[in-house]
Amino acid sequence: MNITLIYFSQTGNTRRVAQAMAAALREAGHPTRIISLKKATPQDAVNCDLLGIGTPCFSSQAPTPIKEFLEDLPPLDNHQAFVFATSGAAPGRVLFDLTRLLKQKGAEVIGGFLARGKLSHPAPCLYGRFPNRPDPHDFDRARRFAVAAVEHVTSGRPGPMPESESRPDTFKPQSRFYDLVASLSTDGFLRLVLPEPRFNPSRCDQCRWCVFECPVSNISMQPYPVLEDRCIRCYRCVSGCPQQAFDVDWRLGNLAILMFYNATFERWFGDLAPEEALYSANTNGK
Repeated sequence: MNITLIYFSQTGNTRRVAQAMAAALREAGHPTRIISLKKATPQDAVNCDLLGIGTPCFSSQAPTPIKEFLEDLPPLDNHQAFVFATSGAAPGRVLFDLTRLLKQKGAEVIGGFLARGKLSHPAPCLYGRFPNRPDPHDFDRARRFAVAAVEHVTSGRPGPMPESESRPDTFKPQSRFYDLVASLSTDGFLRLVLPEPRFNPSRCDQCRWCVFECPVSNISMQPYPVLEDRCIRCYRCVSGCPQQAFDVDWRLGNLAILMFYNATFERWFGDLAPEEALYSANTNGK
């Protein structure tokens, strides 16, 4: 069985989960390609027997870049697929978003997988959540899920994987608080309520790193970086710039985020399990 895994990743969490899945599938004897979203083409999604789509979670949903990729795919009739994600905050409807778009293209989605990942969002109330995740246990779960997905397909069993092997929120939103948050958090809304990155030309060496890394191609060089009007507030330019040429005034934005993403709410509304800790014992988190 020829398998293709297409993933969107900014800080490496989702990429490493995809790599763990690919390694397990190859060990099981299945030719497996792993392709980053930046290099993926629609034909990559078509030319395989089983398709895996992976993404981080942004604002309790799948981010715009992976959604746009899926919306632009040709029909995937008779294709089988699975979805996977990493999340450092309430995952909300991230898996369902991927499933919905794949089903709109005619694909049969058989299951979904979620792992925690260290959160690198620069808002003070979020940064550093789930340190050292995904960890060896997460990677082992990812490998077992991938193998189970292939076994489900090759066995010819109809319908999705058993719930013991796949998350139920893959196929149906859980109608909880963070599903509502996701529906409200459009790119335009986030531009209104969250601060725009600020550029400091004195720190910039015009390396163009930000132009290449911006997931929605919102930065152009004129001759220094200029942010256009499509910013999705992922803050990749802020957290990753080698010269630290971008920063953010978090005085109000951090409060806005903390109103929705705090440990109390996430436990109340079911997106943070009782045994899960946002920070390790030696981490000073909020």
